[in-house]
Amino acid sequence: MDGPEIDGARALREFVVGEPEHYSRVYLVDADGPGGAVLDAAGPKDAVLLPVAAPASNSAAAIFRYDGQLEEPGDEMFLGGCTVELHDYIAAAFVQLVGPSVVAIVDDQGWLALLDDVGIARRTGVFPSALLDPRVILANRAAIERPDEMQVPNAIRVRTDGALRVGMRGEVCGHLSTTTDLAAAAPRLAALRSSPSADEWRAEHPERGWLTRCLRATDLLKMLRGESGTVSISGFGWALVDDDRADAEPSPFHPFLVRTPQGFLLADVATRRRVSLSPLTAAVVEVSQTSSSEELAVERLVRRLAVTASDARRLRSEAMAAFRIHSDGACDETPAEMTVHP
Repeated sequence: MDGPEIDGARALREFVVGEPEHYSRVYLVDADGPGGAVLDAAGPKDAVLLPVAAPASNSAAAIFRYDGQLEEPGDEMFLGGCTVELHDYIAAAFVQLVGPSVVAIVDDQGWLALLDDVGIARRTGVFPSALLDPRVILANRAAIERPDEMQVPNAIRVRTDGALRVGMRGEVCGHLSTTTDLAAAAPRLAALRSSPSADEWRAEHPERGWLTRCLRATDLLKMLRGESGTVSISGFGWALVDDDRADAEPSPFHPFLVRTPQGFLLADVATRRRVSLSPLTAAVVEVSQTSSSEELAVERLVRRLAVTASDARRLRSEAMAAFRIHSDGACDETPAEMTVHP
């Protein structure tokens, strides 16, 4: 049974990004593809994006009808009264976006442009405009962020001949006639196929390690959209403690230290929680995130805050415990408001 428009948009988003949330798996059946066979194979927790011309069929899966296509730059898909357009990443910076859009890395040049934009964001705090638009989704983001993670494909494109591809433009992962193919795990990188090439993907690049954190920073800026005044994010063109002694980088999944006209925040894009910080606590958090050892963090805090080593060690321990930031980069659920004082 066809679902409401919002569920169709959710299914398309999960297919494009490659990250399951509401559905276990999302199938996109190409025009003239074997829609009936897909509906037979899909389960009650799956979603199927089905061409409008495909015959009606009963299925336990959620069914959403679409027209058009979404594979090459310039393509448009019509789903639930909404038009979604696909853009090449490089071109997206130069076109006027008029509605919901998907931005995709389609070649090595797009991949290098994305990494260059990460470098610009780190140096200046200026982020790529297309990724700040709340109407824009970056295709295959899960694969871009965690390429080596093994994953049973959850976004499946079903070609006209029954071939199964991972995501929008990914590698062939099987055929509809052999349903066991759908249970085999593969690296998320398979969703990118040759965009970028394997050689370019593995090549060393100074901004590679900051890519995921930069993308999450764009999520943060969209989350803070509407805040009055300028927002600065630690590590991106601004540092609260600029003592030239930072020798470590925050985990991509650590919360962000943010400066706003109203004060300092610790913001977690995963939980969407924002914690108000005093200037002292903000300094403790940033030093802790950018020091490779407790000893270095304590030394930096002694100089910054003019406190004893024992007080600096206590401040660091209390802040890390209060905000539940672990060495592996994880962040537990954080209280809505908390300030640590000496």
